[in-house]
Amino acid sequence: METKNEKKKGFWASLFASKPCSCSCGNNLIVEEVEKPAAHDFSQVKLDAPRTAIREIKILGPGCAKCKATYQAITKVINENNLDVRLTKIEDITEILSYNVMSTPAVVVDGEVKIKGHVPSESEIKQLLGI
Repeated sequence: METKNEKKKGFWASLFASKPCSCSCGNNLIVEEVEKPAAHDFSQVKLDAPRTAIREIKILGPGCAKCKATYQAITKVINENNLDVRLTKIEDITEILSYNVMSTPAVVVDGEVKIKGHVPSESEIKQLLGI
């Protein structure tokens, strides 16, 4: 039988409220508490993966001296920092124009043009790569 307090709580509260047991256990029901897992401390975890998630870099240019200098500068930064990056040089004019680039050299990182029209410095390349 419901008490006045249970009527005030509402229908859903009365469904989940504790009720006297009418089974043969004699109200000697033993409930074991489940131990909660400990919270993980991630402050000591160190990741060896590079901070950058860049997978592909393309150098766009017809083969001029500035394009070659850009390719060499990016290669140097990749080798110094042991980055796992696929570096390609594109010299086909139609493919260069497909990136809407009118001035070379241009640097494309994961499909997005990041630098165009000048040879980037090493610090600019490192900033571009997130190093």
